[in-house]
Parts: sequence; structure tokens; C-alpha cells
Amino acid sequence: MKNLLLLVACVAVSIGSVAGQAQDDANTEVSLVGTTAHAFTSDIMGEDITIAVSIPFGYNQSEDAFPLMLALDGNVMFGMTSEVPRLMSFEGSAPPMVVASIFYGDFQKWIAGRARDFHSKDGGAEKFLAALRQEILPFIAANYRIKDDDKALYGHSSGGLFAAFVAAEAPTLFQRILASSPSLEEEPAWAPTLLAKMRANTAGLPRIYFSVDKSEVAMQAAIAPFDTLLSGDATQGRYRYDVIDQGGHMAVIPNAYGKGLRWLYAAP
Repeated sequence: MKNLLLLVACVAVSIGSVAGQAQDDANTEVSLVGTTAHAFTSDIMGEDITIAVSIPFGYNQSEDAFPLMLALDGNVMFGMTSEVPRLMSFEGSAPPMVVASIFYGDFQKWIAGRARDFHSKDGGAEKFLAALRQEILPFIAANYRIKDDDKALYGHSSGGLFAAFVAAEAPTLFQRILASSPSLEEEPAWAPTLLAKMRANTAGLPRIYFSVDKSEVAMQAAIAPFDTLLSGDATQGRYRYDVIDQGGHMAVIPNAYGKGLRWLYAAP
């Protein structure tokens, strides 16, 4: 909850700033190159959402299929999560990839949506996982050339918690999991269940990258049993955990995402 309140405060300031700028008629909205926003109705979620998709440079000049990165919290993360891998692909530290993200609508709907979909209460995470599996990923695959055997999921904070849940509950749905500052400490009853599922299928888990900021002491304690399990021989080098000294829960986001991308797509 502490992390959620911090995230709400930061985004509220950002939205207020943008709203103030919009009052000037001389300003125009900025669009990200190579991106499309698709209106989408999820029957499983019972909600209208937007699926934003960014294609890599060269996509339209090629017939190749590309890796997919599905980034959670699109309302605040889509710009960074789409542009960082695009830039990294220039130097070969990440491959060109299709990046997709889910928008919940306005600020209030986003806050309510992430609280419902990324946590265990009332089966919210299970329902959102079903929507990903049965509706959202098939929609992306039907409209974009993506590699079915090279899909990644990224989440931060509660999104990182959900990414850890997906690794445990549906280990073949994504081949790469990037969970930065996963809020496992906020789910003390759920986290042991996820750990038990990972323990029962350690050899079958996807490639997993966890990270936290050095200041996130409670989060580090909650991750410790996962780190002990996943650092073992059974994962065969498919797991990494970094503690990054970046100054805070929000400040760590860009560094954690870049480091995670670099490691997840490095040659085994």
C-alpha cells in the first residue's frame, strides 16, 4: 500500500502538469513513432481497455516475426518500455521487439484496475491472467507478427508481483519475466503459495529477472526465499536478482528495466 500511495502521488503530479499545458491552444499532443492504440473490450475483465502497440524500426520493411514485450501499467510505463528497447536494439543489447501495453482509461480507472488485476483479492490476478491468455495475447498475435516462443512480461511494484505470479502459475505463457521491485511483501499470505508453485516446477520456469532498489529493505526480505530457491542449480542460469542503488522505488525503474532487458536477451 505504501508503494501504491507513492505511485499515485507521483502520477498525480505528472497528470496535473500535462493538464496545465493542455490549456494553451498552441500546444499539440506528441505521438510516439510507430505506435497504434487499439480500443478493446475484454469480456473476461468486463471492461473496455486500450491495447497500445509499438513496432520496431524496420517492421514494415520486413516479413519477419519479432519478440513481444508485454508491459504492465501502460498508463505510465508505455513510453519508457517501448522506447528503451528500441534504442537498445541499435547497439545490439536487446533485439528489435514489438512492445504492447494495456491502458485502463483515466487515472482513477488505472488505479482501480491495477489494484484489482495485480493482486490476489477476489481472484483478480487469476481473472486478469485469463484475459491475457484468452483475449489480449491472441489479439496481439492476430494483428502483429510476433514470435509465439519469445514473449516477455514486464511489471514494476504491484505489476512485478503479478509478473511473479504469472511465472509461478503459467510458466509457459511467457518465456521471459522482468519483475522490478515486486511487491511480494504486500501479499504475505499469497507469496508462499507462489513460492511453492515455483518449487514444484523449478526446471520448467521461464527466464526470470528480479530487481529491487537498495532502499527497499522489506521487499528484499520478501524476495529472499525466492532468491534462495531460484539461485539453485535447477534453474540452470535462467534466473538473476539485482539490488540496485538508485535512490528509491520510482527512481530505480529505468535502470531496472534496462538491466533486465540486457540480461534477459543476452546469449545463455
